[in-house]
Amino acid sequence: MLKIESFEMEITPLKRTRKVWVYLPDNYDEKGDGFPVIYMHDGQNLFYDELTAYGTAWHVDRCLDDIYAKTGKSCIVVGVECSGERRLSEYSPWKINALAFKEKRTIAKHDRGGDGREFSQWFATTLKLYIDEHYNTDTRRFATAVAGSSMGGLISCYLGLHYQQVYETMGLFSTYTEFNQAAFDRFVRKTAQTQPQHAFIYCGGKEGDDFTTNGRMLRNSCKLYKTLSKRNLHCELVLNSDLPHYEAAWEIYFYKFAQDFLNRYYETSLQNQRADI
Repeated sequence: MLKIESFEMEITPLKRTRKVWVYLPDNYDEKGDGFPVIYMHDGQNLFYDELTAYGTAWHVDRCLDDIYAKTGKSCIVVGVECSGERRLSEYSPWKINALAFKEKRTIAKHDRGGDGREFSQWFATTLKLYIDEHYNTDTRRFATAVAGSSMGGLISCYLGLHYQQVYETMGLFSTYTEFNQAAFDRFVRKTAQTQPQHAFIYCGGKEGDDFTTNGRMLRNSCKLYKTLSKRNLHCELVLNSDLPHYEAAWEIYFYKFAQDFLNRYYETSLQNQRADI
């Protein structure tokens, strides 16, 4: 029976506490084969409308319930809530580029980036180890994905490339890279591709908000797609001209991202079983 559990956990290198939500599918069992896991950011926006700042969630649980009902394929989702006061800092490994960031005067001094490396180290090691120890997970990298939107997309890309031994799949939704575009581009270009990976990139055509206007996010998403495609990495770009920077849009394309991830996972598992025979 599906359920969503929650608990608090300290981000040890930053000495900050966050709530963690864990979605367990309808067929979850503590015994038997482990389940693949999608790790996500902005956990308060994933399941419950009443917890979101904008009144609607991704409804990740509904998407995965529907996929399971239609295909019998399922996974665990782990979502870590963001800090309202330090979200930009925790989701960026680099300090804000004040010369390039249009809205720099609206950003508090304590939320101008640089905590992302410590956050990512905790996310990819301590958090994953805790989840693997307390839930019936498949710990292999092809069973592990990371996903997020906006700044959550930025830190998901950083996590995916920096910790390739952990994450096979990245879900990059409306990824916001202008916080420090030069540092982000340099990181993506120079980080060696040591493992095969999949990346799903989504962007809407009406992404204009307080942080990005005049189609810059759309152009940056296309640029990211081209850069990742040049690596030993399978990359998919999905654009929708009608959709804004909004959870309801990410819900639509999370369904495709999750379905593709699960299809690959079950196919790879089957191939491995045949190879062992």
